[in-house]
Amino acid sequence: MIGNVFSRTLRSGSMLVVLGLFGSASPAFAMPFAAPDTVADVAPPGVVAATNTSTPEFDAFRKAWAGVVNYACTIVAHETNNDGTRVENRTFRFEFIKPSAALIVVTAGSGKGGAAAWNGGSTVRGHKGGFASFIKLTLPINDPRVTSLRGDQINVASFGYEVDRFSTTPGTLSETKTTDGTVVTLALSRPDATGITRETLTLSPLTHLPVKHEAFARDRTVKSETFSDLKLNDPNLKATDIAI
Repeated sequence: MIGNVFSRTLRSGSMLVVLGLFGSASPAFAMPFAAPDTVADVAPPGVVAATNTSTPEFDAFRKAWAGVVNYACTIVAHETNNDGTRVENRTFRFEFIKPSAALIVVTAGSGKGGAAAWNGGSTVRGHKGGFASFIKLTLPINDPRVTSLRGDQINVASFGYEVDRFSTTPGTLSETKTTDGTVVTLALSRPDATGITRETLTLSPLTHLPVKHEAFARDRTVKSETFSDLKLNDPNLKATDIAI
């Protein structure tokens, strides 16, 4: 199956690390945008109790996520800092196995040739691509060398994180039907620590899972992710496959 081939290839060191040790973001730049700085002793992504008033399609998303055991997809990501002076474009292959195992591979853009694995907790295991792929490192999950340009960590890459983010970040949810699906908007009550004021999820009318995520710092799009080639509930993909 695709998932197992993907994971076995990573363990052989012949494929694609991800995020910053393995990308372009410098520690001085990444740290001011750091996402949650620890993941120890927290619930797995997608199970936190909601505090925001939901919408019908977001309820459908939460229900769909509850039925996901594992998934794999391609992520095309665009990030900038809040004033747009720094830009990062990447393509990833991503696998997630509940409750909290993730594998991410950079297939194009900054950091191409690397991979990182997370199995819950506060560390990640990763390697660079190319001649340095044999060097494996274990680092804190919030280390600037293994975060994106905006400081995003591997544990925020899953759909389950978006369930929690939209459910519990203080703000108001609304939804709008479009030709691509239903767009659920989270208007934050106040800017978060990274300066984000609004986020949107475009949810598929077929799966009710995201096909696009965007984040805005006032009027500027500072993060955009599209999700494609979605593979759901591969019976051969297990958390033990998430290893580097």
